[in-house]
Amino acid sequence: MTREARNDIIICALVVSLAVHVAAMFWVRPKVMTTVAAGAARVARRGPMQVAKATERPEPVKIDIIKDVKAEKDAPEVAPIVTVAPVSDVVEPPTATDVKIPELSAPEVITRLAADDAATPMPEAERDVPAPREAPRMPSDAVSMANPGSIDTFALSPVFDLPTAPAFDAPDIEAAGPRDEPVPRIGDVVKAADDGRQNAEGKKAEKKFEPAAEVMPEVDEKVVEQEKAAVRGLVDVEDANELVKHVSTVVSSTTDGEWTYFRLRIMPKKSLQVVPKDVVVLIDASGSIGKDRMRSIRAAAKQILRSATNTGDRFNLVAFRDRFSYAFRRWQECTVESFDSSDKWLDRVVPHGRTDVFATIASVLTLPRDPTRPLIALVVTDGDANAGVSDTAEILSKFTALNDGLVSVYMYGVKSSANRELIDVLTRGNRGESFIFDGWRWSAGSGIEGLSERFRDPVLSDIKIVFSSATAAEAYPRRLKNLYRGETLEVSGRVPARTAEVAFSMKGLNGAKAYEGFFRLSLASAAADNEAAAAWHGERAIDSRLR
Repeated sequence: MTREARNDIIICALVVSLAVHVAAMFWVRPKVMTTVAAGAARVARRGPMQVAKATERPEPVKIDIIKDVKAEKDAPEVAPIVTVAPVSDVVEPPTATDVKIPELSAPEVITRLAADDAATPMPEAERDVPAPREAPRMPSDAVSMANPGSIDTFALSPVFDLPTAPAFDAPDIEAAGPRDEPVPRIGDVVKAADDGRQNAEGKKAEKKFEPAAEVMPEVDEKVVEQEKAAVRGLVDVEDANELVKHVSTVVSSTTDGEWTYFRLRIMPKKSLQVVPKDVVVLIDASGSIGKDRMRSIRAAAKQILRSATNTGDRFNLVAFRDRFSYAFRRWQECTVESFDSSDKWLDRVVPHGRTDVFATIASVLTLPRDPTRPLIALVVTDGDANAGVSDTAEILSKFTALNDGLVSVYMYGVKSSANRELIDVLTRGNRGESFIFDGWRWSAGSGIEGLSERFRDPVLSDIKIVFSSATAAEAYPRRLKNLYRGETLEVSGRVPARTAEVAFSMKGLNGAKAYEGFFRLSLASAAADNEAAAAWHGERAIDSRLR
């Protein structure tokens, strides 16, 4: 029996006990009051009322009419007081005849459908059944970019369908109607700057990657690869800044048979400045979440937008079920106005329907990744994948291979029965962490802010560690978390027994600046660590689940 079920039984028992006590009180009260009233009647018995003859009274004194007394002095005349209200403070409301109501045209709805999708709309009873070939419909007062009818497949899997396209400003994720005007294709999103000027050698200027301005209409593997190449282009430079003086490193180890297991801990120093980041919060709005949990999640999401972001950060919001809906077409700056808009959008998110976890997580790759800014996705879900790709192993391997560390994924499980394997393994393989909440459902979002604090202040992103060939180390995880101020980056590895030291190079990005350093750590003088072997085996098992 789950903790949630036990809690429900306890609440039911309290309600029954209270009802029994109230019923007993109403049954006993009439008997007690009747007995007391009868005793009092016997003690204080009153006789019959006596009537006496009224005595005659004399006529009242007659008073003549009193004339007005003339005042000795006339009162001075006072001019009437006229009060004028300030124009800035008081505004007379217009009358009904003065108000002219403008004629409003229906908002424009943008969508793109293939010819084979112009079929009869989905019946009302089948709205929650996943239909990957149907375009999502939205309310008439929302602007939408609907699901394309014809979907290509990833090159890494010939039978794997791309996630559906996002809608905007429609947390209820209802279906949208067709429109003749097409949505711009992906080729219009990625731009290459080539001014055509010749350099000293007579060669053309090198093309520069520019991230898209808006959320892309669909996940495109070509665009994702271009974003990865842009990040690698910033990291792999010859004139990188020296990293050794900006981080502290500690190693601990233990020898077991023919292997020496070690744990490497890397901590940033204050000399590394916090860089701006992009954060997207994805909220599971399926029926399995429930109204109580959703109410708590909404409140927590409003709070973390203000507490987990810094000046210069940007954010977006997503509600997902078997389809997903973005709150904004572009990244939003952290301002009072944007926070107010996000609050209103969150208030409209209502849980119902089924969950396509993979399509939603993969949808973060439709967000444009600026290579100079870490992109962090916080997924709040119960992990119940019951639409689309539902096999846990398939979700883990496909998304991890596609993402390849481009987006850091943090996941928050809203109940104890959440899919722990999916949540834990997916985050560990994609530069993130996870947390499973085990408590009352009406406080399900209470731990979200604590998790968000762990990625609030990034100082080094897109980190790579390469061990020297002489070390012959096998280390995990392969994709390392970003380095955050006040947090520790941990790597588990093993080397052949009697290895004297571990040597490795480490590189990463601080905004647009690349940092690189070479480290040598002695294993002979390392502190003893009896948990190093277990940590390595655990990380290796997670890595195998991602392949």
